[in-house]
Amino acid sequence: MSKRNQVSYVRPAEPAFLARFKERVGYREGPTVETKRTQLQLPDEDGDHSDKEDEQPQVVVLKKGDLSVEEVMKIKAEIKAAKADEEPAAVDGRIMYRKPVKRSSDEKYSGLTASSKKRKAKEDEINNQDSVKKNSQKQIKNSSLLSFDNEDEIA
Repeated sequence: MSKRNQVSYVRPAEPAFLARFKERVGYREGPTVETKRTQLQLPDEDGDHSDKEDEQPQVVVLKKGDLSVEEVMKIKAEIKAAKADEEPAAVDGRIMYRKPVKRSSDEKYSGLTASSKKRKAKEDEINNQDSVKKNSQKQIKNSSLLSFDNEDEIA
């Protein structure tokens, strides 16, 4: 390997006249690379930045079934409690995988329906055929009415 990776910067001592001048003026040193590194390692705050009071969404209740502020707070508390019940992450930083919980057949299809273009096309054709049959039945019922077709006049 080359010595290029081992290069470092050593800051020389500040001259006395500059130190006196900075002291008289009240100059403060700006952040260095080392101080920036220490500032970045602040403890995390659960990752919920929207929990600050002034950043929360405004709750408007228009209908009787809408959520109120109290109900939202209860739901948030339940979510936090559920997160606390989960197993904490391993201390050594390894990711633990576990099998997903099996769902019953009722839960699999509740509210979810997958449809394809072919299926939709077939349904549309069936609907069109039904409407054509209904239209032809209406025409048969109206056979007693007079019709002024061009075909009748020609023949």
